[in-house]
Amino acid sequence: MGKLKFAILSFAHIHAWSYASVLKDLEKENEVEFVAVYDDDPERLKKAAEAYGVKQYSDYIRLLEVEKPDAVIVTSENAKHISQVLAACEKGIHVLCEKPIATTLKDADEMIRAVEKSGVKFQTAFVMRYHEVTVETKRIIDEGSIGEIVAITSTNHGKYPGLWFGDPDLAGGGAIMDHTVHNADLMRWYTKDEAKEVYAIYKKNIRDYLKVEDNALITIRFKKGVVASIDCSWSRPDSWPIWGDVYLGIFGTEGYIVVDAFRSFIILAPDKGAMTSRYFGTNPDYEMIKDFVRVIKEDDTPRATVYDGRQALEIALAAYKSLEKKAPVELPL
Repeated sequence: MGKLKFAILSFAHIHAWSYASVLKDLEKENEVEFVAVYDDDPERLKKAAEAYGVKQYSDYIRLLEVEKPDAVIVTSENAKHISQVLAACEKGIHVLCEKPIATTLKDADEMIRAVEKSGVKFQTAFVMRYHEVTVETKRIIDEGSIGEIVAITSTNHGKYPGLWFGDPDLAGGGAIMDHTVHNADLMRWYTKDEAKEVYAIYKKNIRDYLKVEDNALITIRFKKGVVASIDCSWSRPDSWPIWGDVYLGIFGTEGYIVVDAFRSFIILAPDKGAMTSRYFGTNPDYEMIKDFVRVIKEDDTPRATVYDGRQALEIALAAYKSLEKKAPVELPL
């Protein structure tokens, strides 16, 4: 199989710019051809198409029919994923979809049915399964170095992303929806288990003008007994340089692992002038998309499937249900 034709469906999500840059890098390696972008925002569409020198479409159905890409990266607003994923599946086009893959379990389950029916490869954009720190942690756990996992504590702090992330209809929620799924997915990956019970609390917003929550603390009990917590807050100042921190403490019967995925950082915050930063670690976006290309070419299974996306979403939605009930919630929902 030669170069794969890729298109990006919407630059609504801030990660789309990083993914597009990876596609241009993979073009230089003769792995892919980045052919087109779609967006329903004319200004955003023009900016993205000109930045990457690709064709632009204001109708994603037309893009799929005319360009006939081998794969698409879906980075629209969360609530719009479903229609674009289903359209791609119908045409036999492989999908890499931003997380959370949907805002409802109904939509996620419909995606699963469409993927199974079409036979396309569906990769959930859980980039932390591709970070060298979290991958090495998985190896250490699997080789039994800390025995059986007993508990996991974690944080995913970041700044408020702005844009549509504060719109509950488009995003499906706030910090819980945005920052729970990465950690929840790592917990499922590490424990090889599913959540049994979810309990969530939150207090007054840090940014009181938001219509969605910007802080929360979630506890999860897994079926085999592991107890875990996620602090998924948008608690960093607007000048903060990265989207999250992904910090975990993993307690085992024979040891303990501390995971600090984004420690390879220099941040300069002078008394006068703007904050600057530089990251020295791996680029998980590159590793994820490059592996997705391999999965398509070798007819392999993605490291994070549509089902993985669905299960992490269920934990986030259970957290919202717990907030409503002010009590723990049993899974499955």
